[in-house]
Amino acid sequence: MSRRIFILAVDGAMASSLVGNRDLFMVANMIAKNTAKSAAALFDVHFVSMDGRSVECVNGCRMDVDGSIDDIRAGDTLFSPAFMIPNPASVVDNLPQWQDLIEWLREHGAGLDLIATNCSGSYALAEAGLLDGGRVTTAWWLQSEMQRRYPAIQVDRDAICVYSGNLLTGAGSSSYLDVGLSVIEKYAGKPFARLLAKYMMLDSQRITQAPYAILSLFDSSDEVVNKSEQWIRANLARDFKIEDLAANVAVSPRTLIRRFNNAIGESPQGLTQKLRIERSKILLETTQLRFSEIVQRCGYQDESAFRRLFKRYCQMTPREYRQRFVREPALNIENEVRH
Repeated sequence: MSRRIFILAVDGAMASSLVGNRDLFMVANMIAKNTAKSAAALFDVHFVSMDGRSVECVNGCRMDVDGSIDDIRAGDTLFSPAFMIPNPASVVDNLPQWQDLIEWLREHGAGLDLIATNCSGSYALAEAGLLDGGRVTTAWWLQSEMQRRYPAIQVDRDAICVYSGNLLTGAGSSSYLDVGLSVIEKYAGKPFARLLAKYMMLDSQRITQAPYAILSLFDSSDEVVNKSEQWIRANLARDFKIEDLAANVAVSPRTLIRRFNNAIGESPQGLTQKLRIERSKILLETTQLRFSEIVQRCGYQDESAFRRLFKRYCQMTPREYRQRFVREPALNIENEVRH
């Protein structure tokens, strides 16, 4: 018997996550038919909208649907959409337009076999209360806002996909493919999911989003913290102490630590480490410098210690990072980055 899959389309949804998943299941059915010689499709896939009418995706594409959300029954599988969110602060502004979906999820979510989503779609599940006491992942740049808004939910900051009961959440925009593969693995098995991934040239081995995270500029309401951040960025190549930083902004080290923790939930040392990792990632991507020189430019003298720090933050070695994110092989960097 075919597994009933419903992909919910709503105005403002990311078109790629809707059409891409339908394509994924179409190819899965094709492979199953060719390999198992079965007449029945593995997956019976339907596009639906809240009211059965066509929708307009965020890129302007109109999308016709096969029915409404009322066609979904207990035991079915639902792909809930991701929305275009320009920044974490805009999540709250967009919640009103999701209310119909949130109320439906609150009423019917527990009866479905599986609800899958990714990126900003995780907020709809959280707002419906389905994730309370559970685990979730979302795009790395939305995680802090999610943890702040929903303290009862454990945010997994590294994971690409996370199961929590009958909920499956994914990371950033392109992770709808990882989510789709996870759903196919659940219903068709890991060997079949791997075969599909190879057929479609998808990376089914992504397990962490840590290498993709960027430490963006932040705007704290605490002027001391903002000035400290600017000073840290300007002095990353120096081996400075917290006393040096505190003296520059005219507060005591204890006061500086307290204000950092209150403003951004981070110590000055922690922020400095992250900024140094961020600089090293840029240098690995854009230069042919040996890793020993990159370490020095990031304010460290102990190459081994910095390599361990890099791996802890990025979940891969500097060499692995350079190999993944640099398209052209670097020249004259033999032995510059050891495992």
